[in-house]
Amino acid sequence: MDFKPKHIDIAMLGTNPLNNEALFAELLDVLESYPEFAPSFWSLQERGKLPYNSDDLINVVKGVTTNMTCQEIYLKRNKAPKYVGRIAVMPKQFINFEFDPKLNSKHYPTLFEFTDKLVKIFKPDIASMYIGPSNPVRPWETKPEVNIAEINEATFLAPVDYFKVGPKGLAMRTYFGPHYVKQFGQALLMSTPSTKTTLQPWGGVRLDLSETPWTLTEHKLVEHWQTAMTHLRSAKVFAEVEVYQNRMFKYKKAENCTIGGLNYV
Repeated sequence: MDFKPKHIDIAMLGTNPLNNEALFAELLDVLESYPEFAPSFWSLQERGKLPYNSDDLINVVKGVTTNMTCQEIYLKRNKAPKYVGRIAVMPKQFINFEFDPKLNSKHYPTLFEFTDKLVKIFKPDIASMYIGPSNPVRPWETKPEVNIAEINEATFLAPVDYFKVGPKGLAMRTYFGPHYVKQFGQALLMSTPSTKTTLQPWGGVRLDLSETPWTLTEHKLVEHWQTAMTHLRSAKVFAEVEVYQNRMFKYKKAENCTIGGLNYV
């Protein structure tokens, strides 16, 4: 990797109920099994700070019984490697971890392994792991600047955008659950060039932009992303994109996309 990361994000959305006590306990077990990623604090507010206790979180989840009772659980770690996590237990379910971009690169392989374990429990409709460079200054003046800006934007799995336009594109590592495997077609996904594809035991497909995606240079990241996206856009599932005044991207839901991720708990 020849760039200093600006974004280090894990995100996943899916229909597997997060208010399932056993499933949620398994997710917490994964967190606690990695001493370097174990939470220090938790809260039901973004700025809250209660000492981490898994029993407290399980009690919160047990209280989410209908689509009228929703909770957002925040997890924080105040020592390296630092992060803020958010688990939204609600109809538009969402798991997100934003790591300090100064994270020591020695943790990268473990971070991808950690993501893999969370995904195997949650079995999301879509999930991503991304280590990205800084966004170029607007307006973008060169094609490489547009490319980096588009990749950063496409990999950001924010619920507000996602539930309007669907998935925008690939991350360094992307997981497609059965919901999207059916839409893209397993054969198309598994034949994606410039990637390493792996069938998942829970019915999904994991797609990496290289054998070790965390080692990609900026040039190779763009090259592999563009090649893979050209192949997958033929399915008309990724949102259609338009560059607007070299300052922003406008997305429109693709004709063959049925957006996944809604679960009325």
